Amino acid sequence: MQIPPLPANEAQRLSRLHGLNILDTLPQKAFDDISALAQLICGTPVAMITLIDQNRQWFKSRIGIEAQEIPRELAFCSHAILDPDHVMVVEDLSQDARFNDNPFVAGPPDIRFYAGAPIVTHDGFALGTVCVIDSKVRTLEAGQLDALRRLASLVISLLEHESVRIEEATRNSETWRLQLEELTAMAIAGLDLQVYIDPHYLIQHVNDTYLAYWGGTREDIVGRHIAERVGDDVFRTIIQPKLDRALAGESVSYTRKTDFPARGSRHVEVALLPVRNARGEITGAVMRAQDVQETRTREAQLQQTVALLEQRTMEQERFIHIISHDLREPINTVNNFTSLLVTDHQDELSPSAQRYLSFVQSGGQRMSFLLDDLLHFVRLDNRTVQLRPVEVSRLMQQIEVDLAPTISRMEGRLDCHPQPQVMADESLLRIVLKNLASNGLKFARRGVPPVVRISVEVVEGGHLIHVSDNGIGIAEDHQRDIFDMFKRLHTRKHYEGSGLGLSICRRIAQLHGGRMSVQSVPGEGSRFTLHLPAAPAAPHLE
Repeated sequence: MQIPPLPANEAQRLSRLHGLNILDTLPQKAFDDISALAQLICGTPVAMITLIDQNRQWFKSRIGIEAQEIPRELAFCSHAILDPDHVMVVEDLSQDARFNDNPFVAGPPDIRFYAGAPIVTHDGFALGTVCVIDSKVRTLEAGQLDALRRLASLVISLLEHESVRIEEATRNSETWRLQLEELTAMAIAGLDLQVYIDPHYLIQHVNDTYLAYWGGTREDIVGRHIAERVGDDVFRTIIQPKLDRALAGESVSYTRKTDFPARGSRHVEVALLPVRNARGEITGAVMRAQDVQETRTREAQLQQTVALLEQRTMEQERFIHIISHDLREPINTVNNFTSLLVTDHQDELSPSAQRYLSFVQSGGQRMSFLLDDLLHFVRLDNRTVQLRPVEVSRLMQQIEVDLAPTISRMEGRLDCHPQPQVMADESLLRIVLKNLASNGLKFARRGVPPVVRISVEVVEGGHLIHVSDNGIGIAEDHQRDIFDMFKRLHTRKHYEGSGLGLSICRRIAQLHGGRMSVQSVPGEGSRFTLHLPAAPAAPHLE
């Protein structure tokens, strides 16, 4: 806990405070009304007017707390008076180094939220605050913060004029009345429905939002029993049991669906907060209702979207079944019989027929390759990543065997010396490295034997697997697009491929919680990098 430093003008500040002769005076209704307004406007269970003395924080007015004073070093307001020009707001005291081990935060009453507007004299001395606290983390709107500032201004007006109250009563009463009316108007204009109910279940105050939902005027509502507004059955079965708990000192919250005369049927979240006077006696309850109909509607729409996604997932699974069974069979038939024609009857065909047959054979092979890549891609959505240590050099030895025909045809080679282990799904990593190595061999420069090098770099937070080649390279304006589905930079006449290989690599990187990147210089080669986290991470889908 950080003990706040003393203000630079501490001696003069204390002299100014003591000169008001306000410390240890009896409760006064004007100050209690200000605390009640602060509680109503901010919706907190506790509101106070505090003054910082030499060794203590004394409460001129307090709602929701029993103590009359606390040691100065424990007071949140001791920090607030250090910046007289701003309202100090701490949304979560447990996360603030100044207060996280304060006894009032670390233990009962487990305070979490604080907001205090400094009470500043006309000559610049911060004497204390108008503050609100809560045991829950929360935020305040700009209008609520402005209201606290205005209340603090009203408090200093009361304090500074108390000594001449009798002589200036006529002149000041109108000013105070206007300020109170303005602050009350700010509370009335809140977005939530607000109503103050006394222990006899009579409505004593409502705001404009309440009127907008229920209709009528304040003259029609204020002073009447709440059952006249909601109906006897609803009052007895729903509202009265909860209201009685609030009038007994308990903060109550619940959700219900209400038929409002002016707005129709709406879901609302209701909070009932007890209101206490300076002696700690409960004088009524504040009921605040927040319209959550739009939230409920969005939740229903989200459920419909989830149901639609589940349906589309089932359709995708049927699509995968069609691809893997119904399409593969005729493609295999075409490829098998064209191979037989080439093997057994090619010499019997005319040159033009042989050329047409080669078109059929290459087209069937491309269809087969495309089908394989497409199945790889769509099956990744349902794939669960199984992470374990993988030896990249051993994996590359297996890939080198798979690519042996291509390596021989291209007169190229794969270089992969012993490398550090990485955490990955071995079968998925194999797909990535095989795709990248195959591309490095395929996209070779004319007359230059392709060389593909694989290396692992240990970095903070994971590993980088680099696959470098000495091929044709990629122009800078194309490097951002090469991972898109079916993106091809060259015609099939020059380079075979489905256009899905790099998309599959990127998807596998995302499933690992990583990503793909590329660096390339046209005419010199490219380096593709798979970024893998050291520990499992949630996949990031772009």
